[in-house]
Formats: sequence, structure tokens, C-alpha cells
Amino acid sequence: MNSEPICWPVKRLDVSPPSDGAAAVVLASEKVAKKLTDQPVWLDGVGWTLDTTHWTNRDLAYPEYVEKAAWMAYKMARIKKPRKEIDIAEVYDPFDYKELHHMEGLQLAGKGEAPKMAVDGVTQRDGDLPVCPSGGLLGVGNPIAAAGMMKICEVFWQLRGEAGKRQVKKDARTGLAQAWGDLMQVGTVAVMRS
Repeated sequence: MNSEPICWPVKRLDVSPPSDGAAAVVLASEKVAKKLTDQPVWLDGVGWTLDTTHWTNRDLAYPEYVEKAAWMAYKMARIKKPRKEIDIAEVYDPFDYKELHHMEGLQLAGKGEAPKMAVDGVTQRDGDLPVCPSGGLLGVGNPIAAAGMMKICEVFWQLRGEAGKRQVKKDARTGLAQAWGDLMQVGTVAVMRS
């Protein structure tokens, strides 16, 4: 709270530091994946949206760009009740408040409910719905162009039980990775299952 203001109420330490980084995944057909591993993680749904770049034409209090992308991914993955069906989420959080903001757009929390979920411990690694067990972009830095893929990698490790000290306590079978970008109008969502 004592760091210098950038744009009230956001202060310097509310923003993840830009960093270098890279991330990659290998996609394979079901037949090939089953030959390569007995523990595949499936990409069951993807969604994306491109909202207007004109901020005056958008509701900045609610991330509609995320909600539209999420429902596209949920439909593909046959998810009807995201809050009940998603076990773990890595949401894009370059600013501390964006985790909560994006949780609501992803339908993982009702409007205005995400802060209470965080305070109640629901989003912790041992909570009912772990969110950003990686530490989020504030915890690991923000390799801007690679950050979305980094979220996918974390969900992959979590679903395989290979996240080490970051591993969530629950038996996670369905995970979500979400990214946000460009002029704050691009939303992307991936649903993964083990």
C-alpha cells in the first residue's frame, strides 16, 4: 500500500513486473497422445472473443470479453455449471484486482462475489476452487507474450499432479486457463481435462 500510485487506486506493487519468459506445449491427436503417455491431458474446449477497442463503448466494470470466450469454451467442453465443474483455474492477473474481475467473467463467481471467495479461502491452493496456484503473474512475473501459454502449462502440471510445492490439495480433473490482452479487449479461455 505504500508503493507509489500509478493510476489511482492502482499502485506500483499492484502490477506484475514485466519479465522474460517462454512457454510451449505439444499438441497431438488422441491416438498419438496415448502412445506417448499413459497420463494425457486433453484440451476439451477453447474460446475467444475480440471486443471493441473503443473504451467508451464498453462496460469496463464487467469483463464481457471473458464471459463470451468462456461460454464458447464451456459449450465445446460440455460445461453447463462452471463454478461446480471447474476444479482449478489459472486466470490472467497482471494487476492484483484482475484475478477477481476475471473470475466473475468466467462465471466462477457471481458479480461482486469474488472478493468474498478470496477472503474466505475458497481460492487458495487448499480451497474449494484454487485460483492461480502458480502464484499468478504477481508471483512469477509477467512474460507478456508468453503469459497465456504459461497459464496452460500450469494447468497441465496441476492436472497431472506434477506441480510440486504449488500442487493443489484437491483431486483436480478439470482446469481452466484464461488470458487477456491487446487493448484490454481480447479474451481467450481453454478448458483442460485429465
